[in-house]
Amino acid sequence: MRFKRVAAAFDEVAKARFCESSGSEHSSVESVTDLYGLVNSFIERGNGFRGGRNEEEIIDNDRDNLVENGLSNNCCDDLEIKDKLRKLLGYEESDYVKRNIHSVVENAWLEIGDRSTVEFKRRLMTRLRNRGFDADLCKSKWERNGQLPSGNYEYIDINMNENRYIIEVYLAREFEIARPTPYYTSLLEIFPSIFVGKVEELKQVVKLMSRATKKSMKKMDIHVPPWRQLSYMQAKWFGSYKRTINEFLLDDDNKNLDFSYKCLAKKRAVGFVSIPTISFYCRENFASNNGIKVGNLAAALNG
Repeated sequence: MRFKRVAAAFDEVAKARFCESSGSEHSSVESVTDLYGLVNSFIERGNGFRGGRNEEEIIDNDRDNLVENGLSNNCCDDLEIKDKLRKLLGYEESDYVKRNIHSVVENAWLEIGDRSTVEFKRRLMTRLRNRGFDADLCKSKWERNGQLPSGNYEYIDINMNENRYIIEVYLAREFEIARPTPYYTSLLEIFPSIFVGKVEELKQVVKLMSRATKKSMKKMDIHVPPWRQLSYMQAKWFGSYKRTINEFLLDDDNKNLDFSYKCLAKKRAVGFVSIPTISFYCRENFASNNGIKVGNLAAALNG
């Protein structure tokens, strides 16, 4: 029904364009560009709006309908997604900066060990800063909008050579779904343990995985939950965010010392730290005589 409604809308727009034509010659063969223009026209007229969803989701839905109606090759589409993912995830990486960041992140991660702790990302960010990187912990937060539920997320970014790189450990976890198809599972297996990529690269990854998520869950007759919709996934990394550089206090980095920085900080908060002093003769020194403070010269004259 939806495909017929969209097709009817295309016919309506096409007729309108024919009437408004300036008489210039057009090919009778409809190109992909023409179809794309009709889709955009359909969306701009408001007929494609769905609460809480963006234009990309609507276009993806129309693309899926073309596949279901045999107007697109599903096999080629799957292979294309897998090939694009491999390139975006760094399997053919030639960027020296990204390779360098990846190596440092990997070493820092191995030092931390357990990534299940709440402070893992802050610990990782701190170690990256200690190694000279302009790393920050980014906190994104968004309000409910239509079908898009409110939420928040944290991730690490690094600014280097006028580029912003997103750092994610186990990025595949953000795309896990219930009862995945074998094909969808094969996509998750492509993801490396550590992702280092530019913002635009991550945007492409999110778009591809959102399409794959929808296809997998539809095949298993499962409704796609709001937190796996494209608009929700985009809000995590590409919405408004706040950068923070509050570093995590690394006690394990100081385990060879005789004291803990945390303990020292607590002592400073409640009292004074005793330090050795050196006395110098100075005319501002005071001597006490029966409770009355007098200067150095007066003290000497009084014996």
